[in-house]
Amino acid sequence: MLNTEFAVAVLEGIEGTLEELIGRVDPGDLRGRLTDLHDETAAVRNLFEASATPCAESDEPATSRGTR
Repeated sequence: MLNTEFAVAVLEGIEGTLEELIGRVDPGDLRGRLTDLHDETAAVRNLFEASATPCAESDEPATSRGTR
């Protein structure tokens, strides 16, 4: 079975990498696609976090950068 804390940490790392890429590419289709991927990754991480703490509810939905 996959360790939830490990999965969350890996996804956080991926989010950070995507944030760096988003900040370095020119605005356009690629930035929009990277932003979408970042948002999807954050949503998956939130699901893992929620499954790790079934009694806790997150007040923060996955955020969107809105750079398109």
